[in-house]
Formats: sequence, C-alpha cells, structure tokens
Amino acid sequence: MATTTLTPTSATEAPKLIKKAAASDAKNPTTPTQTSYGSHIKSLLQAARQQATDGYSRIIQALRKDGNVGARTHKSGAVAETSAQTTYLCLQCPNVSSSRERHRKDHPFSIESQAGFLYCHDCRDFVYDPTFEELRSGTSSKKRKHAALLPEDRRTVASNTATTPCAATGLRGLYNMGQTCFMSVVLQSLIHNPLIRSYYLSEGHKSSDCEREACTSCALDDLFADFFGYEKHEGYGAVHMLQGCWKGGGGLAGYSQQDAHEYLGFILNSLHTANLDDDEEGGGGGEEGGRKRDVNAKDCDCIVHQTFGGLLRSTVTCMKCKNITSTTDPFMDLSLDIKSAPVTLKKKKLPLTNGTATIKEVLPMDLTECLDRYTSVETLSADDYRCRKCDGGQEAKKRLSLNRLPPVVPVHLKRFSHSKSLKESSKVDTKVRFPLTLDLAPYVSAPKKAKQQGLTNGHTSNNKAGNGNGNEDTDKPPLLPDYGLSEPIYELSSVVVHKGKIDNGHYVSYSKQQHEWFRFDDSMVVQVDEREVLAAEAYMLFYVARGFDI
Repeated sequence: MATTTLTPTSATEAPKLIKKAAASDAKNPTTPTQTSYGSHIKSLLQAARQQATDGYSRIIQALRKDGNVGARTHKSGAVAETSAQTTYLCLQCPNVSSSRERHRKDHPFSIESQAGFLYCHDCRDFVYDPTFEELRSGTSSKKRKHAALLPEDRRTVASNTATTPCAATGLRGLYNMGQTCFMSVVLQSLIHNPLIRSYYLSEGHKSSDCEREACTSCALDDLFADFFGYEKHEGYGAVHMLQGCWKGGGGLAGYSQQDAHEYLGFILNSLHTANLDDDEEGGGGGEEGGRKRDVNAKDCDCIVHQTFGGLLRSTVTCMKCKNITSTTDPFMDLSLDIKSAPVTLKKKKLPLTNGTATIKEVLPMDLTECLDRYTSVETLSADDYRCRKCDGGQEAKKRLSLNRLPPVVPVHLKRFSHSKSLKESSKVDTKVRFPLTLDLAPYVSAPKKAKQQGLTNGHTSNNKAGNGNGNEDTDKPPLLPDYGLSEPIYELSSVVVHKGKIDNGHYVSYSKQQHEWFRFDDSMVVQVDEREVLAAEAYMLFYVARGFDI
C-alpha cells in the first residue's frame, strides 16, 4: 500500500510530499477505487463488490422498463398487491416491501422504486456511494455539474447532506503544523458550510480526475472524504492544503503567523480557479479559456460564487444638480470597521472604607452599529467626485447598500489597524456583540424604479464602491439568486476568534452542527454552550441564510 510522508523543510520552502510506491504499483496505475461515504456500504463492496453491483444493475434496469409492475408488487398477507406508492426492493433477494422495515436481519440494503436510491436499514437512511450512483444515473465517473442542478434541487441537496449517520459526523480537529491555526479555523468554517459540504460530498470535484499540481480543491475534497467517510476522532493533518497554500498563497508561505481573513480570500480565489478549470477542461489545470478567473466576477456560476458571491450598490447624488448615479460591485465578504472602545467613568463603593472610587468601564458595540456605519451616507469632496452633468468637481453624497445577497455572508471585523505614519500595527480589542439571527433587510437596496428621472451615467469617482471594478447598474439583480430564498434572514454558522496580541496570538473557532455548538482549537474539539459563543471576541462571523440546515 502506498504511503505519504512529510519531509522537514526550511521556512521558505513548500512542504515536500514523497510518495513511496508499493511493489505492486505499475508505471501507469489503474483508476483508484472511489470512496463511499458510509461504513456499511463500504463493507458490502469490500466483501462482494461484483455481486452487489450486478444485483443493483438488474434492479435499475427493471425499474426503467415500461409497464414493469414487478417492482410495484409486494406481498400483503397471503396475497400479492400492486401499489402505486414507493416500494423497496431488496438488494440481496427478490423481496419487495411496501415499507422501509427490514425483512431479514442479514439483508441490510434496499432500493427504492421511484429513483433507484439505496437505503441502508442499519442507518435508517438513504446512503450515497459513487459506484452505485454511476449505475443509477448512467453517467461516467467524471464529476457531475453542480451548477446544472435546478435551484430547488440545490437547496434539497444542501439541506440533506448535513449528517452521515452510518459513518462520521465531520467533528474533527486539525493538527497545528507550525503556526497554521489561521488555516484551520477557515477550513472548519468551510466544513460546516452546508453548500460547500454538499458540493464536495456529491463529488462536485473529484481529486482522482484532477491533474492540477498542489490543487486546493483536491485537498478539500480529500478532507471531506476523510471527515465524513471514516469514524475517526483524532486530528487531521491538512498537509496537501498547506502545500497548496505555500505554492499559491504568496505571503502566506512559511511558518510565521498569518491573517485568517487573508487566507479566506486566498482559498476562495483558489477554489474558484480550480472549479472553473474543471468545467472547462475536465480538471486539466490550464490558465487559458474564455471564462473569467477573477474571483470578483459577477456572473460566475462556480460553487464559490454560488455560495459567497454578492453585489454592493453605490449610489452617488450630486449636491448641486441632484443627479443620481449608481454602480454595482461584487463582494465575497463584508469588511466592517470597528471603533476603539468607548470608556465611561463609574463610581464604585469601597466596602472597607465606605468611600468611593472612580473606575473606567469599556463599553461594547453591536454588530448592527458596524453595519449602520458601513451603509451610512458619506460626503465626497469636490476633489474626490466629478459630475459629468455639471462638468466639474462637486460635493456629493454617497451611500453603500446590499444589492444582492449570497446564501452565506462572511463578516470580517477589522481588528488589525496599520499606521503608515507611525509605521506600526495594533489590535482593536473592542467587544462587538453579535446575534445568532441577523436580519439584513435594513441594509438591502430599495427596489429601483424603471427609467427613473434624472438617473444617468453622469459621474466618475475616485472612491470605489467595493472590491471590484464598478459597472453601471441598469437592473436590480434578484435579492437571493438561485436558491429560492425569500427573505434576508441569516443564522450564525461559525465564529473565528483571534486571541492575544497582533504579533503573538492564536486562532480558535466555533461552529454549529445541528443544534449544538463546538469549539475547535487546533486538534481539540469541545462542545460548548451558546453563552460562550456569544461572549467570544469575534474576528470573522459566518452567517447562513435561513432555510439551510447547518
């Protein structure tokens, strides 16, 4: 069996992966056996792969035959009945049942008659395996297009891949491989992201078919397969992910402390590029092609943009001629300023002397205050704004609003400030109170009237509205595209916390699974209550639109 080891390297080199080939490995190895996401089905394939796949193929062929009533005929007492309802066909014998009850203890699998899905009686749930899925869908082993799913199907997939009852639950820590806590907390947020999870567990990207070197999407696919395919409780060494980070992350290479928000930007851009390559060349890894590589592309349908891609609207009003113009810019997260903690003076009684003492109390601020400031009206000077209608520099009012919301909104609190004049960096320790449920309706753009009087493309501004190139806004995009969500209500999914000082700190994270919260501190995972989560000094918050199972 082939093994992989990590050799010691200097801080400037990427970790080197050395694969020791087994004696049976040929120069051109055969296609790797696909990993199933369940211990029971894995045991079946190991014990009787050919008999199981042959039996499943025969049942699928029978279900597809027109006029076939055999799959609908089941035994009811002493007579046989044909039903229009779903039936369950035993994988190991000719038995047909009208319910999910097991008819024999040693026959743990049945196939439902509507679509041919595999049901595990031990798990009491439907289970997924790539081998059976190819036979059921009639597709090749190449990856299935997640973007080709209908909106209602995407939501169904995302809502029903939260647990794997016959295997692991995904609750595992990540080993610290030398100041890599910044990477671990972001990966934990992706593991507990329902859309990212459903994409990789449904083989949106297959590492066995990808030829990219140091591919972060392959590393994430391997991570999901290990977390949800095996009942393990020890930590996981994300060596391949670290290698991809060092090769493509620029300043993220090495063993020094890094910024988790910077890593989030890197990993989203890297996954975006890898998944576009999948769609274009089947995983060939080339940089050529007609589609945009820019992670800020507005019209990209990769899983990264389906999950995190939103639009900001910048509206500018000239104070002289009242001309109104607007542009839209893409965003992948909201970076919010937090002010230095306000201090109030309070008098406190001293019990021993009956005297009083004046003490300083640091006041917290709310997340809604940060959002209010982010979307508040800003005054632009005549040096910063030029009105084409007035043909000159004019004072103007500018306001940002959320034009299109994605299913998952990462919120970045700017705790690290950098002073160019003093040439030093500092950390803002202000306590920011955040809710478990966040309503973004007050920050969403108002519906735009068609052909609004005075609305022309009449300005240029030195201040950009977002983190991309602004384009003239002609029609308001849907508020929550592709997933059928009707209101901008979000539930807290993960929290990233930075402890300590700016030059000597440590990252931990909290993530919600089902109705429980867990703290992830490198390889250690501990269940906690909501009070600990809400009391945390948040650096990044991940909110998921209501309707997705977290």
